[in-house]
Amino acid sequence: MRNRNLAIIITIAMIIAVLSISGCTSSSPQASPAASASASPTTAQSGYPMNITDNFGRVITISHMPQRIVSLSPANTEMLFDLGVGDKIVGGTEYDDYPPAAENITHVGGFSTVDYEMVANVSPDVIFAEDTISNDSVNEMESMGFPVILLDNSNMSMIENNIKLMGEVTGTESNATALVNNINAQMSNISAKTAGLNASQKPSVLLLAGYVSGESIYVFGSGTYGDDLINLVGGTNAAANITSYGVMSPEAIIAANPDYIIDPVGNTMGDINSFESLKNGSVTWMQGLTAYKEGHIIMVNANVMERPGPRLPQAALEIAQAIHPELFQ
Repeated sequence: MRNRNLAIIITIAMIIAVLSISGCTSSSPQASPAASASASPTTAQSGYPMNITDNFGRVITISHMPQRIVSLSPANTEMLFDLGVGDKIVGGTEYDDYPPAAENITHVGGFSTVDYEMVANVSPDVIFAEDTISNDSVNEMESMGFPVILLDNSNMSMIENNIKLMGEVTGTESNATALVNNINAQMSNISAKTAGLNASQKPSVLLLAGYVSGESIYVFGSGTYGDDLINLVGGTNAAANITSYGVMSPEAIIAANPDYIIDPVGNTMGDINSFESLKNGSVTWMQGLTAYKEGHIIMVNANVMERPGPRLPQAALEIAQAIHPELFQ
């Protein structure tokens, strides 16, 4: 399984143990750096059938405008609702909880697992999955006759491209363009307030991707949307030497000595008790860190921070308010 992306890929090994939905855990496909998702209509009049190249270079044919959609990622579910096709989602994951209407969608999967019988029961026209899903799961669903579009929402550019791709597939291109423009406008409003900062005014930020007391510390490294957000709001990523999402050792964190530690709380990989152990110095090796000494270990909403989708401007604002309170009241 490739350790990418979150609502968060690096947590798979811990989450699978508590999931009851059937699935498999073999490795996921590797995204091609050169493969940006695209849609190529083969019929000019209606746009369907449509040939799709997903983030992994796979070509999928969509025979008609989808009326029945399965989303195997909470982030993709949010995107689809914002595109105006939430009422067409007939299957989602047990973690879908935003917008509130998503909680009523039939569960056909978990974090990285798929209930094939439930997928067959809802009979989708298209399945939008993220790279938490294994090759075997993708192959199984396709063998059942369902087209699977596999997406990688690792960074802001990919997220925006995938919103546009979903818009093309679902016939909501104008909504997709408006959504991307709105995201960019909100981000621009935030970055405008930090544009004048010099290097000395940009604190180092360690953005956790997952921490449970006694376990390894996972971080947003370079090339992630978390890295994008830190830079956008006038910070520097203390985990820039980590590629993508990964474990950062205590020794590496001590060496980086971040000015701020941002801990997303509210899911299985970020609970309030673990946050309190960081903030209160129960993790003794952290007591020498600047972030601890200055009281800069800060909790943010995991439901927002770890969903790479339309609410990322809200995630950016939470980081901005934490590290530049003088600019964001």
